[in-house]
Amino acid sequence: MNSLRRRLFVMLLLCFLAFWGLWVGVFGAFFRHEGTGLWDNSLLTHAQEIVQFMPKDYQLLAIAPVTGLSAKTWMRDDMSYQVWVDGRLLIRSPGAPEVPLKPDFRDGFVRRPVQGEPWRIYAFSDKARHIQVQVGKPQSDYETIYLWLAGVTLTSLVLMMGLLGLAVRWGIRWSLAPVMTLSKTMQSRAPLDLTPLPAATLPAELRPLLDAFNDQLVQLDRAVQAERRFIVDAAHELRTPMAVLSANAQVALHTTNVMQKDASLRQLLAGVERSARLSEQLLDLARLDATRHARPRVPVDLAELITIVIGDFDILVQQNNQRIVLQIEPTHIVGDVDELGILMRNLLDNATRYGGKGACIEVACGHDADGTARLRIADDGPGVPPEERERIFDRFYRVAGTDQRGSGIGLSLAARIAQSHGARIEMGAGVGMRGLGITVLFGAA
Repeated sequence: MNSLRRRLFVMLLLCFLAFWGLWVGVFGAFFRHEGTGLWDNSLLTHAQEIVQFMPKDYQLLAIAPVTGLSAKTWMRDDMSYQVWVDGRLLIRSPGAPEVPLKPDFRDGFVRRPVQGEPWRIYAFSDKARHIQVQVGKPQSDYETIYLWLAGVTLTSLVLMMGLLGLAVRWGIRWSLAPVMTLSKTMQSRAPLDLTPLPAATLPAELRPLLDAFNDQLVQLDRAVQAERRFIVDAAHELRTPMAVLSANAQVALHTTNVMQKDASLRQLLAGVERSARLSEQLLDLARLDATRHARPRVPVDLAELITIVIGDFDILVQQNNQRIVLQIEPTHIVGDVDELGILMRNLLDNATRYGGKGACIEVACGHDADGTARLRIADDGPGVPPEERERIFDRFYRVAGTDQRGSGIGLSLAARIAQSHGARIEMGAGVGMRGLGITVLFGAA
C-alpha cells in the first residue's frame, strides 16, 4: 500500500475499531455485572412493595382482596410473583407456576431452575414471617435484553463507522490538499525552473522534507548556473586564441619566406601554449564549481604542497632565467589538497608570467604568533598599480599595459579557493619593495 492517503485512512479506522471493540468488551462486562444488580434490585423492590400493602390481618387475605396496590404492581408482565401465607399459595401473577419459586422459603436471592429453565428469584417475608412474597423471572429474559442491547450497539457501530469513514476520508483529503497543490505547481513549471518551492501552506510534518528538497534544488541550480558560466567563459575565452592560431597557421602555410614562416610558427606555438593554459584554467574553474561542498577537508602541509607545485615550474623558470627563493617551514592547515594546489599554481603562474625575464620570486609559508597560517608569493617585476590591485581578482580582468597576455581567470580562481577555505588575501609590494606580493592568511588548524 503505497498511498499515504490509504494508509492514514486504514490506520485510523483500525484504531477506531480496536478502541471501539475494547469499549464494547468493557461495557458488556460492566452491563452483565451491573445489569444483574439492577435486575436484583427490581425484584427486591417489587417484593417489598407487595408485602408493604398486605392487610395487617393476614387472615383476611382468604376472604378479601388486596387493596392499595396499583394495577401496575399486580399485573406486571416483566416478572412473576407468588404470595404465600403460612405455606399456602394465595395469590400469584398470571403465568407464575403453582409450585413455590423458592421451595425452602428462605429470604434472599437464588438462581435455580423452574420448570426446566433457569430463573433469578427473590423471597421476602413480613416481620411476623406469616407472609412471604417470592418474585422471579427467567434468565432468558435477561439474555434477550442483553442481545437487544448488543444488536443496537452493533447497528450504531456500523452507522458510526460509515459516518466516521466519510469524515476521515474528507479530513485526509483536506489535510493533503496542499500537497496536491504543490504537485500541480511542480508539474506546471518550466523544465529548468529550479526556484525553491513555497512551504507556507504545507503541513508542518512535511516541511522538513520540502526544505531538504529545496536545498537540493538550490544546489542543482548552482550546478546548472556554474555549467552555463563555464560554457559562456569557454566560448568567450577560446574565440580569440582560436582565431589567432588560425591566422598564424594560414601565414605559415602560404608564406615562402623562411624567417616569416618560423616567426609565424613560434607565434603559433605560443598561442597553443596559451590555449592549453586557458583550457587548464577553465577545467579548474569547472572542477571547482562541480565539487563545491562535496569533497572532505583533510590536514595539509603547505610547505610540502608548495614544494611539489614549484617542481612543475622548473623548466619555465629556467627558460625565463628566473629564480625562486624558498622560505618555508611546516605549515599545517585543514583544506582540500586539489583546490590548494590550484591556488598555489595560479599564484606562481602569475608571478612567473608577469615578473618578467630574470625575475626573483620569493615563496614563503609559516605560522604567525597567533597561529595564523601564512602563504606568500612575491616577485620583483613591474607590479600592479595600487588602484587596480583589488580588481585583479575579478574574472577576466587584465591589467592594461602588460606585455604578457593572460586569461584573467587564474587569480579569480585563487580568490574563490581562498574564500572557500575561510582565508583572506592581502596584497602589497613584492621583493625589494618592487613588483607584487600576494599573501593568503588561513585560520589556525
